[in-house]
Amino acid sequence: MWWLVFWIIVTAIGGAGTIASLNSVRFAHRVAREAEQMPASPTGSAPIASSQLSALPLPVQRYLVKAIGERRQAIRRVRLRHGGFFRPSLNGSWLPIRGEQYFTADPPGFVWWGRVRMAPGVWIDARDRSVNGAGNMLVTIESTVTLADSRGAELDQGALMRLLGELVWFPTAFLDGRYVAWSGIDDTRARATLHVNGRSVSSDFEFGPDGLPAVFFADRYRDVGGGKSVLTPYLGRTSDFRPVDGVLVPHRVVAAWIVEGRPVEYANFEVRQLEFDRSGSW
Repeated sequence: MWWLVFWIIVTAIGGAGTIASLNSVRFAHRVAREAEQMPASPTGSAPIASSQLSALPLPVQRYLVKAIGERRQAIRRVRLRHGGFFRPSLNGSWLPIRGEQYFTADPPGFVWWGRVRMAPGVWIDARDRSVNGAGNMLVTIESTVTLADSRGAELDQGALMRLLGELVWFPTAFLDGRYVAWSGIDDTRARATLHVNGRSVSSDFEFGPDGLPAVFFADRYRDVGGGKSVLTPYLGRTSDFRPVDGVLVPHRVVAAWIVEGRPVEYANFEVRQLEFDRSGSW
């Protein structure tokens, strides 16, 4: 009878693998559908006016003149793919991650899908988004079992704060006064406030000697377990700026929480592909 038991086990494992594979395809389709359904202006890209730049604080002017270059049309949509490492807990091990992200500029929003390899053949899928200012984090194991599906005001704030920091991937959005307001701090820092659908968040940007954004600081809600979130100082570091279609954008982003006065990194992403305003569907 041993062969019968063996056959049952193999069949069960194969069936579970097939289900996981099918669910992974469904998850990918869901993310693509959510990206397609993000609200976006149906009109063409708005022209960039010099008056938009002259009204900004000096460090922001220097950055955008350098980053945007000769571009005269605002970026409307972005598709990004990245690799890197992530750790789910601040004292945990670093794990490989790959992800893709979709942005719209009018109104600003994003949908992100990341896959973290927990062990050989075992993946955690996470989908984060900010659409019309509302956040949602969905986490599953093998695209099959839901571990979290979180919403609420704190998720809205966290996702919108992430979006504000990630506008560096389509910096023409920083010029759109309908959504972003700037105030100067000093010669190397400025504060940006992002407004979307009645919700607002603010972050301080620090610009390096090259005039490009090096660090952004904010207070952002952090999940501490047990259904609780705590407002925690947060920073992101951007580096390795390279031109994409004539626009300088970072290809390395590191994110950290400030815990007990020191930064604890939890994400280190490397951009592998970045596209602006692709024709047709995502």
